[in-house]
Amino acid sequence: MLAALRRTALVNRSAVEMIWAGAAIRCVRFPHAVNLLRALPAALLMLAAACSTTTRVDPLTVAAAASLAPILDELAQIYEDETGEIVIFSYGSTGNLAQQIRNGAPFDLFASADALRVDELIAEGLLDEDSRLAFAQGVLFLVWAPELGLTLDSVEDLADPIIRDVAIANPRHAPYGIAAAQALLRTGVELEVLPKLVYGESVRHAGLLVQTGNTDAGLIALSIAKSMDLHGSELSQELYDPIQHVAAIHSDTQLPEEAARFLKFLSSPRAQAVYEKSGLIAGEG
Repeated sequence: MLAALRRTALVNRSAVEMIWAGAAIRCVRFPHAVNLLRALPAALLMLAAACSTTTRVDPLTVAAAASLAPILDELAQIYEDETGEIVIFSYGSTGNLAQQIRNGAPFDLFASADALRVDELIAEGLLDEDSRLAFAQGVLFLVWAPELGLTLDSVEDLADPIIRDVAIANPRHAPYGIAAAQALLRTGVELEVLPKLVYGESVRHAGLLVQTGNTDAGLIALSIAKSMDLHGSELSQELYDPIQHVAAIHSDTQLPEEAARFLKFLSSPRAQAVYEKSGLIAGEG
């Protein structure tokens, strides 16, 4: 079943592989620094776990998709105010976080931007199937740099020669990068836009490339665009497969009750209101 789910909606496999190949070459402006930063959160968590010698109540640790950062930071504060329980996050691309879990990173819960990654980890026995929760759906958004002086109305506008570069998340491990690749394919402009692509390590990184003017435009998460106050245009959801935000509890968590409480909070009306105002569609969508 999992094999049948893998990226079947990519209607032009060879073109997608071209985009992925480009990501392998061009996503690194500072490759060693990027790899180091990506490894640090899990490494620090493992070090903290190894060095702990006193009995104490640890905070809940959540591996979470970068697109959720502004939303989960807000929800964590609400949750702490209501319960007194602290939740800390390690943000990154969904694919990289899934690999960290496979490598033994001691997260209590995984909040993904890709249902398939969660289902794979469930099949591998690393996440608890009974805890699986689809809590929101992501929205792909076309944005442009503030100083560009233009308004872009559609993905096809990215093929215009005046647009020199376009930021997307690396589709090798970021669901919003896959969605961006699908949008380029389904509008038929992938060959024109491919040479312009600049790959962020996560969708949040891609948003920063646009916000700072390092790229003229980008295809990123609406939630990130809102958090960075970037102007843009919402795209038809027919241009990309649903971006399912799914969470599940780690099978080996030492805080199962705390993880279950926070997971329940993610489906609460209070949380759903935050999703809606922050650029997600509440529920499975």
